[in-house]
Amino acid sequence: MKKTILKTALITLAIAVVLAISIFGIVSLCAPYAMMKFTASMGMDTISGDYAFQEYERSGDVDCLVRSFLIAAEDENYTRAEERFAKIEAEGEKFEAYCKEASVPTGEGIPAYSLRDYVMGRAACMKYGLGKEDAIAFAVAETGTAFPEGNPAAALSVAAASKKDAQFCGKLLSAIEGAGFEQNAYYARVIAVLTGAQQTA
Repeated sequence: MKKTILKTALITLAIAVVLAISIFGIVSLCAPYAMMKFTASMGMDTISGDYAFQEYERSGDVDCLVRSFLIAAEDENYTRAEERFAKIEAEGEKFEAYCKEASVPTGEGIPAYSLRDYVMGRAACMKYGLGKEDAIAFAVAETGTAFPEGNPAAALSVAAASKKDAQFCGKLLSAIEGAGFEQNAYYARVIAVLTGAQQTA
């Protein structure tokens, strides 16, 4: 009798596990957006980024594409980030329009925030992480003449300085100084970071 009860319980448990896995698989396949939100709420950012990319491929949602790229870049999964950034570049005007909507203009007590600058900064760091020769040229080209806070050249400067990459910092410093940017207070801080990285390496 006990064996029968135990056997029945084990079979029931096995069926429940199989059903749970099946439901998880079906939801993953049919509703990646829901899985993206669920895994993000559980702190599973990498998996959430993968679901975000699946949702982009399913629906063309640029928000999900950008999210998936940023997560991969911040995880330093640069190969995956590079693949996703290529999709961002291919979106062209759709991406530009999305960034304009998501950015915050300068206001009283509110610092300006450019989503495009942030994404391009992450892309520059990704290129640096992959050892791409165009990382410096890319960062400088994507930085506005006014040298706003959080720009791509600044993001790349911080990344290179944190790794104490003196040679790279020297090249980046020369490129920034020769680009004709507005020499504001933020520009001075970035120059100081790069100069300091060369001296302490």
